[in-house]
Amino acid sequence: MVVAGSVAVFVANYVFFVRTTLGQELDDAALVGGEQRPQGVVSEAWELLDVISVVSLASACVAIGVVALLRRRFALAVAVLAAIGVANVVTQLLKRVVLERPDLIGAGNLNSLPSGHATVAATVAVGVVVVSAPRWRSVVALVASLFPIAVGVAVVIAGWHRPSDSIAAFCVVLGVVAAALAFVVAVFGFDHGERPPAWFRRSVLTVVGIAISVLVAVGFVGLWLVRDRLRDGELSTRWDSVAFASAAAAIVAAAGLMLLFLVVTVRGMAIGQGGWHRDDVAESDAQVMTDAT
Repeated sequence: MVVAGSVAVFVANYVFFVRTTLGQELDDAALVGGEQRPQGVVSEAWELLDVISVVSLASACVAIGVVALLRRRFALAVAVLAAIGVANVVTQLLKRVVLERPDLIGAGNLNSLPSGHATVAATVAVGVVVVSAPRWRSVVALVASLFPIAVGVAVVIAGWHRPSDSIAAFCVVLGVVAAALAFVVAVFGFDHGERPPAWFRRSVLTVVGIAISVLVAVGFVGLWLVRDRLRDGELSTRWDSVAFASAAAAIVAAAGLMLLFLVVTVRGMAIGQGGWHRDDVAESDAQVMTDAT
């Protein structure tokens, strides 16, 4: 379900923002608006993006793997690390080989969707969330979401990517990780760790859901207003800034939805499943034998 939804959103995002004239105009207006930020903001964006490299990704993978192994979740470690690698490879193949960008507005036809930097940030955040203990997973997701959000917006401010590139990257990551988790859960079962109280989970989901709904509404209304101005002619600096703010809201919402769906999916997969490691299985078998006698 999550995989199919990720694919559907990815396709819709690509078709509208890459294959239509209006979509390209809105995307480029947001890109121009991002580049018009104060020089200090632009410099900070570049500094953040400089952190992302092959070395930093490898270091993050080692840390994620170590956490999973310390929790004795061996299958989980393999699944998460494989998903991180696959998601980044898929992003590069889609951007460089599969997808094309027609030049509909005279801005060139170099395809930049999905964003490689946003994919790296999203895979690291998702990896941290998945290997975290169930009791802290919701809190970890809230904190971890700041990284892909910051990178997704920074690539626009730096002029490296259009907003739709970051949203596409989040779709790729969610789809790949959800598929990997579904496969491993089907084979090994899931983690029955201690979870936070139900009232806490409901409160977090409610607050996050409301925040995402507001951001989606802001992004939609803002881009709708920019669309009306595009019909009247070229946009002013002010309306480029509105386009950027609207797109930034959409990026934040997309990153939030990515991690929200991941947390909800992980919790749903845990229902009625067994353990990740041998001790869990042994304890489960022992309990079954005790109940039977």
